[in-house]
Amino acid sequence: FRGFFQTNSKAFTAKTSCVRRRYREFAWLRRQLQKNAGLVPVPELPGKSGFFVGSTDEFIERRRQGLQQFLE
Repeated sequence: FRGFFQTNSKAFTAKTSCVRRRYREFAWLRRQLQKNAGLVPVPELPGKSGFFVGSTDEFIERRRQGLQQFLE
């Protein structure tokens, strides 16, 4: 998945960046957040696999939307 990030920080010369991340990196991030979150609930990630009725494109778009919600 590609993520686009914007910043106003003067520490970065580029104000917009694009990074590529795999699903397992989101899973790692969630585990790290859970370790440090205390009582604050950490959002769930969208499903990784399983039976999905529909096209692969639909599955990828639903997962992309779920990952976007997780990051927000």
